[in-house]
Amino acid sequence: MIKIKIAKIAGIAAGATLVFGSFVPMAGAVTIAELQAQINALMAQLATLQGSAVSTGTTFTLNLTVGSRGAEVVALQQKLVAEGHLVMPAGVAMGYFGSLTKAAVARWQAANGVSPTAGYWGAISRAKANAGGGVVTVPPPGGGGGITTIGVEGTVTVSLNPSPAGVKLYEGDTNRDVLGIKLEAKSSDIKIERVKLKLDENDTTSTSDTDFYRKIADKIYIKDGSTVLGSSDLNIDTIVKDGTSYYITVSGLSFVVPKGTTKVLSVALDALGAWDDTFNGDSWRLTVPVDGVRGVDGAAVNQYGPATAFNRDFTSESELSESATLAVSLNANSPLANQVICTGSSTEDECDELELLRADFRAEKDNVTLTDLIVDVNMTGADTATATTAWLYDVSVSPAVKVGSATLVELTGSDSATFTDIDYIIPVDTTKTLSVKVDIRGVDAASNSFDANIDTGDVTSENAAGTGLTESGSATGKVIEVRKVGPQLTLVSKSITTDGVPQGIPFAGGSSTSTLSATFNFKVKAVGGDLTLGTVASGSPLFASSTGSFALYRNGTYDGTFGSKATSSSYSIPTACVSTGTNSCVLAENAEVTIPVTWTILGRSADGVSATLGSLYAVGFEGFEWIAKDLSTVIQRTTFMATTTDWRTADVSFP
Repeated sequence: MIKIKIAKIAGIAAGATLVFGSFVPMAGAVTIAELQAQINALMAQLATLQGSAVSTGTTFTLNLTVGSRGAEVVALQQKLVAEGHLVMPAGVAMGYFGSLTKAAVARWQAANGVSPTAGYWGAISRAKANAGGGVVTVPPPGGGGGITTIGVEGTVTVSLNPSPAGVKLYEGDTNRDVLGIKLEAKSSDIKIERVKLKLDENDTTSTSDTDFYRKIADKIYIKDGSTVLGSSDLNIDTIVKDGTSYYITVSGLSFVVPKGTTKVLSVALDALGAWDDTFNGDSWRLTVPVDGVRGVDGAAVNQYGPATAFNRDFTSESELSESATLAVSLNANSPLANQVICTGSSTEDECDELELLRADFRAEKDNVTLTDLIVDVNMTGADTATATTAWLYDVSVSPAVKVGSATLVELTGSDSATFTDIDYIIPVDTTKTLSVKVDIRGVDAASNSFDANIDTGDVTSENAAGTGLTESGSATGKVIEVRKVGPQLTLVSKSITTDGVPQGIPFAGGSSTSTLSATFNFKVKAVGGDLTLGTVASGSPLFASSTGSFALYRNGTYDGTFGSKATSSSYSIPTACVSTGTNSCVLAENAEVTIPVTWTILGRSADGVSATLGSLYAVGFEGFEWIAKDLSTVIQRTTFMATTTDWRTADVSFP
């Protein structure tokens, strides 16, 4: 029905022009030309805002150019008005092909992929128009968004959006965003109808601009987020050459930017499946030229932007799999430095699958297959324990999955666990966490320490195409002490405080009376047998000396200038450790106590020299002594915490 009404309006307008066109209007009367202009504007608004199909009722047969007149000129102008390419000025009647119509035809040709865009209505343009039956389709309002500011003129500001930027287009990429266009509608809703883009090769090489669509990309998209508004193939039939430049126009977008809002359209490309390696790393440019974006406001007036051209560059890279990477790093849940009591087997001197290390393996840009892995396992200490077998588990899943195993020989320093042909797949953009565990045999009361690490050179992997990669990163585990009997330790809390008068107060050169105190609360559980712990009065106290069990760190570095005269420690052992005299107590197997110990220093060294002003100090708990009651009278010392900051206080300003 709307289609019929508009056709009638057009017919009335044309008829009025023919009947009354020769009359001279009376002063003050509305002229036929003015009436015609009003009808033109009405037709354009109806076509744009009502979402109807407007039929010109004409099959174009004539070549039309500047100076042409007649019914086909009227039909052409009606078509151009309805599609938003032409606005007839007030007082100007249809029927004459002038400069405005020529410019409108050129815009129509650019929007419809007709070349050249010279504004001449010839055989190519007629064939394009007639192929659609002379029907102009305007998308309906509603779900797709329609103009609400009917009759209101507005403007659109077009500018470069900050993202995307620095994009790499890989062989085989699809729908890859390379350019963002920011649109701001003012005074009226603006319906964006088309975007014109200039294609350039941007290197200083001999590569041609035509290689943009011959070698690199074969399709272009205009999108609102992930929604494709329009697209076009990139080939010799769709690209328009203007002078020495090459353009592509994507039309029929019908994307409404509401009044007073900003929207962003993204331009995306499909890359060719493969290109010559000479194009790897080349730079390409998409430019939005002056007036490259056309929209229609509420008054059916065309609005163009930008006023100044802008562009965004991207680079072409080889097939994504060829750029795949594998990065290795220490997992946040890798075991901390600790002491483990191995009580497995009938002789209670074994640990099965003791975890030494957790490492993250992250694949990017392609699926990566971890084919081989070497893990260095190191041992220090009494040299009585043996690591016999190493295990590799994927702990990213639950339950954990065994990836491989490797044999180790008795260690006298270090050995390597080589996991071969494991062929473990790490999906693209995924991190897998692998756990390294070892079987320990033959431990005794003396300390043996184990640790594991993975270096970049220890990792062998390949992409989905079977090509080797260049791996990066490393992972180094903490030291784990092992024994068959001893204390199992847990740090409950740690704190540090300062007190007293800073040096130089109350008079210049005065000695400092300030103090720094660090307090540690740690839980001790006897595992594998009873433990003898020395009291403060013992000849072998729990803490060997006030400086041997604690360390002072100034500005993050160990400071050994503070002697025992400037330090002191105090502690008490709860009665769960049964006294065996005034100097020691026995902590029975599987019993546990929480022991608080406070270490204090003065704000000066042993010889009375004041501590360094303007420094930050922290205290580290470095170890303690004990005896395995039923196995030996030899004093054992647990020191694993000396290797980690987990048993170190925060920094404080002192003195």
